[in-house]
Amino acid sequence: MQRNPFPIVVHPSAAVRRMIGPDLDAIAGLALRALLLNQRSIEIAHQQIAYRSHHLAFSSRIGSQGDLIIELDIGDPRLAGRVILEEEIRRAAKANGMSERPENRGRTTRQAGRYR
Repeated sequence: MQRNPFPIVVHPSAAVRRMIGPDLDAIAGLALRALLLNQRSIEIAHQQIAYRSHHLAFSSRIGSQGDLIIELDIGDPRLAGRVILEEEIRRAAKANGMSERPENRGRTTRQAGRYR
């Protein structure tokens, strides 16, 4: 985890740490810029950026302390340019009968009742 003087927390995966090394601050800046340029939402489920010859994926959310949390991982070149918002994921889950409660993620509402 890296902390900036701004309320931004960056969580790079181990693979990104190995691949990028000391350039993590630059990557965090690129992710933040891409997030702001899409002008749709701060909560992103998946977006990609390119840094040198690397494709990096990131997601972002607002933490309980009001910090912007950016998680970075290795990207897939086939998904370059695609932006998936958290709201789209929530809407799709709701349309498919999935609960938004964390303990029920991945199970339908009917199935969730069996595990209580």
